[in-house]
Amino acid sequence: MKAALVWNDELLSYDFGEGHPLRSERCKWGVEEISKIEGLDVIPPRYASEDEIALVHTNEYIEMVRKGLAGDLDTPVSPSLFNPARLSVGATLKGIDLLREGYSLAINVCGGWHHAFENKARGFCIFNDVAIGAKYAQKKGFPKIFIIDWDVHHGDGTQRIFKKDNSVFTMSIHQHPSTQYPYFSGYERENDPTNLNVPILPSEDEQEIMKKVLPLIPRFVEPFKPNLMIVQMGVDGYKGDPMSGIDLSERFYDAVSKTVSRCAKNNDFPVILLGGGGFNFPKTAQLWALIVENFMMEM
Repeated sequence: MKAALVWNDELLSYDFGEGHPLRSERCKWGVEEISKIEGLDVIPPRYASEDEIALVHTNEYIEMVRKGLAGDLDTPVSPSLFNPARLSVGATLKGIDLLREGYSLAINVCGGWHHAFENKARGFCIFNDVAIGAKYAQKKGFPKIFIIDWDVHHGDGTQRIFKKDNSVFTMSIHQHPSTQYPYFSGYERENDPTNLNVPILPSEDEQEIMKKVLPLIPRFVEPFKPNLMIVQMGVDGYKGDPMSGIDLSERFYDAVSKTVSRCAKNNDFPVILLGGGGFNFPKTAQLWALIVENFMMEM
């Protein structure tokens, strides 16, 4: 299989500064681990155009980001972050271009910004590259997109953007929102024919979690018949992560990534992996590398 890591050091500019949990070093450490895997082409990103960002975000909001008028205490957006945010989205779009060109797997560790709304920066996320990537992929000849997200936080922005779009299936496995950000979104009651939330309570045993979660993946992917899958591979549900309350181990990430990659192989669609959350180092980098290696071995 052909697999590509979309990266150069310019992506390190997506950084909220000293004292903020989201520092760009996390991506560099992830790339260092992933680069140890043989068979990966390393390809530089490109900047997303404003028209591409406007596939999801309003023009008014894009202008607010440019001027540094968007954001909040959790997501402090200054004018200096406009181009880094465009580059981060562009790395995802470059990965989709590569899938269109015949690659089976693409990776952008500086991506997975699933909290951003069409008109609002939230949860460390400025532009929602997950949603922009899905819309862009459809323009490039992938009409049906399956998004699976196993970050510890619910993919609320992505769910909101595609709530009335039956050409995109959104599946999110996350800590129960009654105990975790974003609190108001991610409940099972929001499920519909193309949206599946799988909330996990902190009290649940990991073995029971896997018994519940793993069979759902082929059960929902196969009937949907996607042309492309976007994976938000956040690992902040890991037991040592400061963001986690569900204490998942390496076993979970190993099992879920193998299940999804086999599903991709069996149903013959390409995959792009986006970094998402992860704030425990060096474990975040090691888990990302495990996930990437599983996809390369199983697909």
